[in-house]
Amino acid sequence: LTTLILFDVPDLYRTIDSIITLTELRFLDLSQSSRDTGLYPRPVTALHKLVTNLKQLTCLDISSTNLAAQPSPKDWPVRPDMHKPLDFIGLFNCENASHFGEIPAKHISGDANEDQVIMALQMYKDRAGLLQSVLNESYQLYRFGNSNPLVRHTEALHLVLNAMQNHLEDSTLQIAGSASLFYIIRKVAMNRDTKKRVVSALLSGMETHMEEQVMVRNCCLSLCQFEIPQEILFDYSRLAILLVTVLQHHNADNLTQRIVVFLLNSMACHVEGDQKVQVGSFGAIEMILDQIRRKLATNMCDDVMEVGWSFLWNITDETPVNCERFLKADGLLLFHKCFDAFRNERELVRNMMGLIGNIAEVDGLRSQLMNDDYVKIFSALLDLVEDSIEISYNSAGVLAHMVSDGEEAWSGLTVQREQVMASVVKVGWNWILF
Repeated sequence: LTTLILFDVPDLYRTIDSIITLTELRFLDLSQSSRDTGLYPRPVTALHKLVTNLKQLTCLDISSTNLAAQPSPKDWPVRPDMHKPLDFIGLFNCENASHFGEIPAKHISGDANEDQVIMALQMYKDRAGLLQSVLNESYQLYRFGNSNPLVRHTEALHLVLNAMQNHLEDSTLQIAGSASLFYIIRKVAMNRDTKKRVVSALLSGMETHMEEQVMVRNCCLSLCQFEIPQEILFDYSRLAILLVTVLQHHNADNLTQRIVVFLLNSMACHVEGDQKVQVGSFGAIEMILDQIRRKLATNMCDDVMEVGWSFLWNITDETPVNCERFLKADGLLLFHKCFDAFRNERELVRNMMGLIGNIAEVDGLRSQLMNDDYVKIFSALLDLVEDSIEISYNSAGVLAHMVSDGEEAWSGLTVQREQVMASVVKVGWNWILF
């Protein structure tokens, strides 16, 4: 017998005397997923027996055991006839053993440096329990660094991706992998195929573990490092559905809300109308309106509200079906309430009026703006030109569209059409365009 793998077999301390009779062993694996099952009553004696009796040994894995407890130069019972080191020794999760300076092995899995962590990722790729601990160590390494420069980010990236793809159903491992991934991808110049692999791994992890808030947040934060929408177009619909689902499941987590609304807004920019219609069909407009209502209920105008209105502006641009979705979801009433509450928030008002401008461009929907309250709001905003003419310009555009529908369309309003026309013309002359 040349190979003996006893990974995760408990109470191996009882079998040491039997193992050392297998004198032809070259590969011996005594590693454990947890230190709880890897405790030896007399660890130094047990290790001494192994290395002095198994003279053909080239690979020894004692990860997650105490066999190398309290290492010092004299603790390594090197055989008197050992002229060359082991090819491999596994010392991951062995307290400080992997930090020892004179380990008699060419390759070491451990947590002392980047090479050891990379080796651990390679060796334990099929062992979920141990691999999760290695991924946690990878996260610590690539987040906080090491005394030596880190140079193997690309290898680490592909190993972490393999781990996540091969253990998709393991939520704890997925969380550890996604956290590690976030810090690794910052340092890798990824080609197109690698970017697709990363995005796919993140979406699969989020899709499978939607209830895990930390997992969802990790994935969304990592997605923010990509060029949106360009680098996610290959899986555009899937991401849109997932982001809407996240808003449904995690609406109490403000940070996740902010990230998701930001991502949705980025997805709504610079894409064709068909893709905007897709996003609208997944319920994104209604979900964003719900987020805005929650903020309004707490009288809070924050990033979620501002970017939420920006998303609605972008998703309705030249997309009448999305304008209709907004109107059917009582969006105009929410516009009115938000304006009443936050009329001095310039960025918010700018975003809201951009959206109203999109509705005003749709002939079949413009009649829903024919309301004295709305016309008074639009007219009041004509004079808002202190920092920029954008709000004034959008308001003038909305009113110009409404005026173009003729006198009959204004018959139910108390505001005079001629008065509105005069105001639009007057403000236009006052704009400083150069």
